[in-house]
Amino acid sequence: MAETHTSPIWREIRLKTNKTQEQNDVDIVETLKTIPLFDEFNRREIQNIARIAHKRSYREGEVIFCEGQVSAGMYIIIHGEVKISRRSGEDVEIHLSTMNAGEFFGDIGLVDDTPRTATAIALAPSYILGLFRPDLLQLMDRDPKLASKLLFKLAQIVVTRLRITDEQLENVMEELEHLRAENTKKVMSKE
Repeated sequence: MAETHTSPIWREIRLKTNKTQEQNDVDIVETLKTIPLFDEFNRREIQNIARIAHKRSYREGEVIFCEGQVSAGMYIIIHGEVKISRRSGEDVEIHLSTMNAGEFFGDIGLVDDTPRTATAIALAPSYILGLFRPDLLQLMDRDPKLASKLLFKLAQIVVTRLRITDEQLENVMEELEHLRAENTKKVMSKE
């Protein structure tokens, strides 16, 4: 068998690359610990979730997913900034949210494969983790307790978001009813 020698330069590059990867993994675990979705998870559980996460960098302006695409998973921002928007019936862009490091989006896509209801675009260079349904299904086979804990916590957050949305919708409906009443008074007073 032929003997191979590694150049000291390449050895140094590999060492730096490995250190960078190890540092990224530590950063990922530390970031995940700060996210409400994982606030009840211990370090081992977070490391197991980080192992199934897909890491990806996005350039400023790069599309993460588009409205209408089939959902496959959720995304967690390690660093960067993401705009969530959708198109109105008149094809006008409606800005829904700007998400930053430590926040997550597309979470319904982890459990439901219906088309995306919004578009996500990186507003700045961003490092993002993706958790996808096939990996979650494998986790359910390998570690059902951890997968159940993740799904239960996700359900709690989705329910909280739904309550907030319901309150906002109720406020809009009340405002709309108030405006209708005012408009009716104005019309009646002109007659």
